[in-house]
Amino acid sequence: MNLPPVIRDLSGLIGIDGVMQLLEHRMLGCDWRISKTHDSDWYREWSDVIGEGATDAVMQAWGGEEIYFPNCGKAITAERNRAMVALYDSLLADGLSTRKARRVLCRKHSLSDKTVRLVVNRPPPPPGQDPSVLSHEQLDLFGF
Repeated sequence: MNLPPVIRDLSGLIGIDGVMQLLEHRMLGCDWRISKTHDSDWYREWSDVIGEGATDAVMQAWGGEEIYFPNCGKAITAERNRAMVALYDSLLADGLSTRKARRVLCRKHSLSDKTVRLVVNRPPPPPGQDPSVLSHEQLDLFGF
């Protein structure tokens, strides 16, 4: 997983889908003071997006701390896509049809069938190449 350590930890607490929800609600990419109580703006904002149980898990881990959660949307999406492909392959190995396996993924990730098909049918990147990291040729375009 090529996510920053704090996002990996957050994903371990609330799952990649919870991190995706925070990303979609533009709640990553800034500092957050993690409350130690349910009576705070932070708690209300996060629990509205990821639910009280997941917010409680974050509070247990980091209550009282101020933490920067980077907005690494491409890397988070890439990780979600890797997890989707793994689950899709597992469902097929368990005997589900491609259509039923896609429906499972659609419901689990709140995505359309077209999006799920694009993800599970996309060829994997070549070995050793991380699609979220710029290559030397790409960096040369920017003068690095």
